[in-house]
Amino acid sequence: MPRMPGRDNVIKAAVAVHLVIAALYGLHVHVEDYLPRAIDRPLSLYGNLSGARSRYDFFAPAVPSEARADFLIVPANGPSRRVRLVTANAEANRRLALMYTIYSFPSERENLMLVWSDYVLRRNADAVEVTSRVEVLEIPTMKERAAGKAASWTEVGRATVRRGQAPGR
Repeated sequence: MPRMPGRDNVIKAAVAVHLVIAALYGLHVHVEDYLPRAIDRPLSLYGNLSGARSRYDFFAPAVPSEARADFLIVPANGPSRRVRLVTANAEANRRLALMYTIYSFPSERENLMLVWSDYVLRRNADAVEVTSRVEVLEIPTMKERAAGKAASWTEVGRATVRRGQAPGR
């Protein structure tokens, strides 16, 4: 099949335009604040479609890892049981996961854990105590992964609420 120089030039131009847009958003400067609307609108549409407008934060090492919480319910009589807050609704589960990632803010940790424990305590009439535990998924570096290290869950926080005791006391 003969080469089509016109087609090759169009592909090269498209690649160049994409790289310029990716470079603009990769600067972490909000260029949309400085561009006229006539330019910003198509640039934003393409940036959202290609992922460039996300500023490629998914490559950032400061992005928090996945978190999860479980709750140890201790009844007055009978065995303790461990539960997780999950639903049959995928959207509700995404919102729960988002709530768990808020745990990455140090100022919110203690309050979140106490509120979660208190919620589970109120939902389980037989419980006299609930301990919430938060774990994060520790992702190995590329070098560690190549050496055989697997991702693992690590406990990063724990809080207990007892019936009749005010949360946080």
